[in-house]
Amino acid sequence: MGATVTTVSDSATALYADGQFESARSLFESLAEGGHADPALFYNIGNCCTRLGEFGEARLWFERALLFDPGNAEIQHNLEWLGARLTDALPAPNAPLLHWLSTQFRTLLSPEQWGWIAGLFLTGALVLLLWRKFKKPTLSWRLPLALSTFGLLFLLTAQVSIPRSDGVVVVGNNSYGYSAPDANGKRILLLSEGSAGRLVSVSEGWLYVALGDGRQAWFSADQWGHVLPIPTP
Repeated sequence: MGATVTTVSDSATALYADGQFESARSLFESLAEGGHADPALFYNIGNCCTRLGEFGEARLWFERALLFDPGNAEIQHNLEWLGARLTDALPAPNAPLLHWLSTQFRTLLSPEQWGWIAGLFLTGALVLLLWRKFKKPTLSWRLPLALSTFGLLFLLTAQVSIPRSDGVVVVGNNSYGYSAPDANGKRILLLSEGSAGRLVSVSEGWLYVALGDGRQAWFSADQWGHVLPIPTP
């Protein structure tokens, strides 16, 4: 499987270098649809979309890449470049505290690395407890207690740092907002390509989205993309 992924990725990279951006994008997206949550892959798809002039899609893929690699300066630069061109796009509201903490922890270490640190501390605590029980009863219980406490804290950090996002981005040319999840209902606003929001709820092909200016409205789901990719069945 790994060889296949590498072959497809190399083919897509060659197509991109040859200026065949649509074909390259199709190959890169075939990998993404296979469940590969790889920030480099998302970044490459974003570059293809940028070359094709699909700035809303490009922003979505760069946001996805940044979600999994929040400290990447190249991704941040590309998002800033897009922002300068998507002048009519509405910025996203501030992320909830838990999502913000998740990003901060992930900037330092990956969830897997936090998990490894937690495992080392908890294993050390267990070893000391066994040593105290069978070899050295006079050993103070404070050290294994401290190690286990830190281990649990790092385990919690690993859980919190798992990528999470309720962000959504307009990937079409524009998207009308309605007062209710009904295309025959009242239109209350219009968002341009690349506008972002926070998903509040979902109802049969409609998204209820909170916007950065405090407004909320219902939008057709097919005009938006989720920053956190939805797993395919």
